[in-house]
Amino acid sequence: MDIKYLSDEKGKITGVFIPIEEWERLQKEYKIAENAPADSGAKLQQTLADALKKAKPDATDN
Repeated sequence: MDIKYLSDEKGKITGVFIPIEEWERLQKEYKIAENAPADSGAKLQQTLADALKKAKPDATDN
């Protein structure tokens, strides 16, 4: 998977960009509808945050 990290001018990671194919797979896996309320993806957000910490432990400590 080709993950791209978005960062601010200080280098702090502010977001993650994933390929659309991966997003569509995650939508199916976690049953996320595009018209769903923003908080419906809370489990997905936590899982992705945990994965980010494992991938770059020092990046989330800033």
